[in-house]
Amino acid sequence: METNNAFPQVARRRVTFFLLACLGAMLFAAVVYRVENPTIVQHEEKREMPGGGSMEKMGNMDGLSAMMKKLQDNPEDVEAMRSLGMSFMEMQAWDKALTFWDMVLERHADDVMALNQKGFCLFEMEQYAEAAGLFERMLGIEKENYHAHYNLGIIYKYYLEQLDKAASHFQAVIDASPDDSALVSNAQRELGGN
Repeated sequence: METNNAFPQVARRRVTFFLLACLGAMLFAAVVYRVENPTIVQHEEKREMPGGGSMEKMGNMDGLSAMMKKLQDNPEDVEAMRSLGMSFMEMQAWDKALTFWDMVLERHADDVMALNQKGFCLFEMEQYAEAAGLFERMLGIEKENYHAHYNLGIIYKYYLEQLDKAASHFQAVIDASPDDSALVSNAQRELGGN
């Protein structure tokens, strides 16, 4: 049997080596990026939507339209506001989600979930100081909220460059020793990296 010598074996090896080197460089760059740009955690409560549908099922436009109609019919329906806020967050439409979290907070200024979700939206919109303000406000309501502590640690360390504040928030997560070993491990790693 005759082989095609249009692409010699040496050239094939070189191309294969080159492609493997590129793949390795991309993997290395992704790891470096993730280490240099950590993200905050988003803590959300799983809720059933009114009418029996789950939040996961609401991602379609029919569900979104139905929730908008429900809110239009009853402008004080906080659960509809929450559902719409979560739906827009799932679509990464941060500014639209922010509208609904603001609506919830107008009615319930100390709603910890709404503060957290609004803080997450602001973080994604690169409004770090405003996001930090909301997470601080959460701690005024729930001093032991380790998600707020962790998020503040990330924001202060990487985005507002206030390392002392960051360290105290990471330490608060470790001291709380929540039943979230990954979060505690991340806080320990971040504290060790100061």
